[in-house]
Amino acid sequence: MGTHREVEAAFEVPDDASLPDLRGVGGLVASQRPDPDDLVAQYYDTASLDLLRAGVTLRRRIGGADEGWHLKVPARDAKDGARARTEHRLPLGDPSAPDALLDMVRARVRDRPVDVVAELRTRRVPHRWSDATGRAVVEVTDDHVHAVVHDGDERVVVTWREWEVELVDDDEGTFAAVTDRLGVVPGATARVSPKLERALGDRVPVRRAPEPRDDSAGEVVRAYVGRHLERLLLAHDGARRGDDGAVHDARVAIRRLRTALAVYRPVVDRTTTDPLRERLAEVGHALGAARDPHVELRGLLDRVHREPVELVLGPVADRLRDDRSRAWRDGVERLAVVLGSAAWWRLLDGLDAVADGGAPGPAAAQPAVDVIPRRAGRAWRRLDRRAEDLAATDRAPSDRAASDRAASDLAAADRPAVGPAADVARHEVRKAARRARYAAEVAVPVVGRPARRSARRARAVQDVLGAQHDTVVRRETLRRIGVQAHLDGENAFTFGRLHALEQAAGEAAAAEAERLLARARRPSHRDWMA
Repeated sequence: MGTHREVEAAFEVPDDASLPDLRGVGGLVASQRPDPDDLVAQYYDTASLDLLRAGVTLRRRIGGADEGWHLKVPARDAKDGARARTEHRLPLGDPSAPDALLDMVRARVRDRPVDVVAELRTRRVPHRWSDATGRAVVEVTDDHVHAVVHDGDERVVVTWREWEVELVDDDEGTFAAVTDRLGVVPGATARVSPKLERALGDRVPVRRAPEPRDDSAGEVVRAYVGRHLERLLLAHDGARRGDDGAVHDARVAIRRLRTALAVYRPVVDRTTTDPLRERLAEVGHALGAARDPHVELRGLLDRVHREPVELVLGPVADRLRDDRSRAWRDGVERLAVVLGSAAWWRLLDGLDAVADGGAPGPAAAQPAVDVIPRRAGRAWRRLDRRAEDLAATDRAPSDRAASDRAASDLAAADRPAVGPAADVARHEVRKAARRARYAAEVAVPVVGRPARRSARRARAVQDVLGAQHDTVVRRETLRRIGVQAHLDGENAFTFGRLHALEQAAGEAAAAEAERLLARARRPSHRDWMA
């Protein structure tokens, strides 16, 4: 499969317009004019045009130098009306859309049929312009387009003429100069949308607004859900293949979505969102199983590799690698099933409805300033309660033997609580800090800087307690594998040593978390939640 980054711009022009001479524009000196091409482009989408709504086009081109299947995915917005997209290509093949391309946008089309929605026949006259060194820089094509739109059983014909500019070499300065020149031709109108949108006209679906459209609480939550749903959709293909970064991105997006739907319950319809939250939690667990063993293995191997060679006794790294790699592979296989299931597609459909504003709750129409800070405050009070639970474990008797307790009282006075109860309590604080952080993020469009500052401080707590929790997980793995190594007749010394190092790292992280938690809970930092 071929992939490249495409930068282009287009201008719709009258039938009698003359293409200007571009010599001297941006250093261009000469052009080649190959023979005209007669092109046929069949555009594929769902009946509801889900690909187009996401800014994606799937095209089967017949004729011309780039004959074949083209999947174009937005890369970024470019200046001066240009479009920058990543294009994936496959050979022409048969008229059925290739699974290799559909899988890349499966989160958009889901289990809906994909078929031809328009056919464009273009008479193309190309002009390839080069600079003084003979290097081809841009191609300008003069296109006469005849489009047939499939509207149910009807066929609608649309025709127009356009000039299209495509960057051949990486010289965006010349590209900008050429587009500036063509843009001042009488009757020329810049067209930033793809040809397919031009052909479809008023059938083009309205894209989701990324920012709140008004000052209501419902719009603030809707926009937040929409942004993070989009991030989830962008991560879907990579996550389904087990890509570590994509799995992480999908997991974070799901956590943010769950928090928004939980904290801001009065703003959204709970009969719609409560089932979504439950299913999001299930997918989140599957994402964790597809990533956590991999991350854990990296941390464990890093520990092993930093140890003096004389302290690594036996096949320690091999045992760790075999155990965690097997768990990771199992998690990736399971995740691929989850992210290809009908239940997953229906979950995305439900999130689409929320992101489109289709599930308003009783407080949705109220001013955001009256609802959002107050609901965020509830999440922060939850953090307070979890912090108090943790403090109670500090005061509770530990599991140390009485003889050890007396000897360690003085040293323990300045140490965080240790043991399973304290670890569980810290994990709950971490989850509450994450919830408080995301709740504050939702409030940023309403409150601004104070909410952003609160989110940063909650994140600091979340991060350090995440590091502490990682040591808890790694310690359990080391204990389990160390016991098995001993039973198999190996020397388990190194596993015990690594366990002790992880325990020390966990205690250091716990101590740092206490400082950060006290800072995050200062009342002066939470005035905006009143």
